[in-house]
Amino acid sequence: MILDASVLLSAFFPDEAQPQAQAVLRAHAAGRERLKAPTLIAYEVTNAIWQAERRGRISSAQADEILLAALGLEVELLPFQWGGSLPLARRFNRSAYDSAYLALAEAHGEKMITADERLYNAVHPMLKWVLWLGDYME
Repeated sequence: MILDASVLLSAFFPDEAQPQAQAVLRAHAAGRERLKAPTLIAYEVTNAIWQAERRGRISSAQADEILLAALGLEVELLPFQWGGSLPLARRFNRSAYDSAYLALAEAHGEKMITADERLYNAVHPMLKWVLWLGDYME
């Protein structure tokens, strides 16, 4: 299953979907799910952690801990698929970043899970393989 940065970040930052995000990561750790993502996720997650630290939401020690924990998950990182993301960005009026996750899932015939409500609402009517994190059951 392809996960986007919003799922990974939800596991470490409190929000409504944190229990489901942590369940996804537990399933991965237990071998019930195999999580994959484009290499882009490393930049998105690192930037989000940095922004949280910069805004005083977390300390630098917490930022380091979150990054180490994310790295320790050993999510399989796959090369970014240039060719597939632009058509999806156009079709759904989404960012190139969002479309990179979609393109990877489409190219590998995988489901994708997101905690990004705007992304989910934009694509799910047409792409049934995009899953909403809030619906995840362990």
